[in-house]
Amino acid sequence: MTGQRGSRPRRRGPARGGRHTNGRPPRQRRPGDDVERARPSVAERLDTVDRLLSGSVTDAGGLWSRATAWILRIALEQSVDELWLRTAPALARCPMRAQLIALRTFAGVEVAAQVAALWAALSRAAHHHDYELAPSVTDLRRWREQTVAIATALASVERR
Repeated sequence: MTGQRGSRPRRRGPARGGRHTNGRPPRQRRPGDDVERARPSVAERLDTVDRLLSGSVTDAGGLWSRATAWILRIALEQSVDELWLRTAPALARCPMRAQLIALRTFAGVEVAAQVAALWAALSRAAHHHDYELAPSVTDLRRWREQTVAIATALASVERR
């Protein structure tokens, strides 16, 4: 244990001068470096939800119900993102709660209220709490149908 007392903790990340520990500067990004994978569509996400609900995905174990809630929430958020890309791209960078408020103006009060209620329910169901049961299949199927209805309603909103 000699030399350990009073020694400095080892640094992580770039060493002094912005250089990595291998002595080379960090690699600069070039155009075309970030070839993003196309993200799944809302329909593909709903197809995954259907497979989870039917029991054909067996790798999820006991987490399938919360995973289903997460996928539904992502599909709902993606539907809202697609609306913003068509109507007001700057809103896509705002937090979801701010987007829910702005949604009233673009999609109407009723649709905005449905989105907010479903988003809150899915957010609560997706997070694990020791004292709460996982969402039931009935709840998940109902939320799936609501997600489909809302995605359809948001897709029909015209550009202003």
